[in-house]
Amino acid sequence: MSVEALFNPRSIALVGATDKSGWSISTLLNLRTHGFAGSVHLVNPRGGVVHGSPAFRSLTEIPEPVDLAYVMVPTTAVLGVLREGTKLGIRCYVILTAGFGEAGEEGARLESEIAAFAAENSLVILGPNGNGYINAAADVTPYGLPIPEPLLRGSVGVVLQSGALASSVLAFAQARNVGISLLTSMGNESVVTVTDVIDYLVDDPATKVVALFLETIRNPAEFARVARRALEAGKPIVALKIGRSKLASHTAQAHTGALVGDDDVIDAALRQLGVIRVRSLEDLIITAGLLASTGPLPGRRVGVVTPSGGASEIIADRAEDEGLELPPFAPETVARLAEIVPAFGNVANPLDVTGYVLIDRTLLGRALEVVTADPEIDLVMLLSEPPRIAPPDPAPAFALYSASARRIAESPVPVVVVSNVLTDVTEFGRKVQQETGFPYVVGGIEHGLHAIGAAVRWSEARARALARPPAVPVSYKHL
Repeated sequence: MSVEALFNPRSIALVGATDKSGWSISTLLNLRTHGFAGSVHLVNPRGGVVHGSPAFRSLTEIPEPVDLAYVMVPTTAVLGVLREGTKLGIRCYVILTAGFGEAGEEGARLESEIAAFAAENSLVILGPNGNGYINAAADVTPYGLPIPEPLLRGSVGVVLQSGALASSVLAFAQARNVGISLLTSMGNESVVTVTDVIDYLVDDPATKVVALFLETIRNPAEFARVARRALEAGKPIVALKIGRSKLASHTAQAHTGALVGDDDVIDAALRQLGVIRVRSLEDLIITAGLLASTGPLPGRRVGVVTPSGGASEIIADRAEDEGLELPPFAPETVARLAEIVPAFGNVANPLDVTGYVLIDRTLLGRALEVVTADPEIDLVMLLSEPPRIAPPDPAPAFALYSASARRIAESPVPVVVVSNVLTDVTEFGRKVQQETGFPYVVGGIEHGLHAIGAAVRWSEARARALARPPAVPVSYKHL
């Protein structure tokens, strides 16, 4: 099913708009404050003034065509809205209203009626029981919860089978300076499914990486098809698939009526399809952010440049866990580094340039330049991060980070910048990154090495997929 029109409306009607509803207030505020250039119409059966603007009593009263109806009416009134809208030529809907398949037999019956009506009339419906979406790339934000500021536009498309988690995921992405192209809260998927949205994102020029939170895979064969499309297109899919435990499976079923399958089978299928599986929301966003920044990585041989001996030891342990190699530097690299690193330092991989960086601010950058030229290295992990607090004179900081950004951009191998621990990027740090071109910083050594390992494995999977026809696939009928 094509969802192009759903995500790119020119006019929107908020049906069931009321000053008493936080969802209604948030949806209108989001559209007004995040750049939507089209018209927004408020519909309330009593008419009058809603959110400070005149409201129409029905869709029929609106004097111009409506591309998208955002539906917030009671459960039993939803089908009536669809019937009225269909007569007016409205084909796209977001249904915020809950109380359908997730709520029992009667709700399931009502949802079946909606799905059948949609099929008969070629309607595109997101939901029910979902908060809507944020198309940051197109400035379209019919989303029923407050959007954390600032809304960072970028190249990660986020698709979640959870409404409540969507805002938390968005806030974390913004805290880590990961911009989104699209964020979608799927709801019950009675019509539009996760695979429909992935299909859209694979073709979307604003999206480089797809991040998924999955309670279930409703149509395994279709999921396999779009996953292969994404792999061939060079767009990584990073997925947090829950349901490994029996308790999580039961919780997912109670939440959206989802069915979950055998986790070992799902794990094998995702690996075969080149989908990166992660275990936390933090890793979901951090890994997607890394891949959006670097694209495919050329190999497992990692050179490490850090100002900390302790960090070097942590990195050595975790790199092995991720299947990454830390090969010895080539003799010519060792010789060049010996001219740069203080005598009390140890010229080895991982490279600890020592705390002398506090005296010689250029030391880390000069060492990076040498290591990136090593013929035994596929990529470099640089331990660094944007400044957190603006100094009285910020000019030296901007000059230092501009020089680092230039070295990284000119490096013959990819450079992944990783911070020591996972913390928010401050406003000053974000400003430094934006104005100097300093790249995305992966949050924390633990998350960073996991993300690098995942990116390397995805890169290898894509290379294999492009090099030869796929092997006989796992059956995807019953994931």
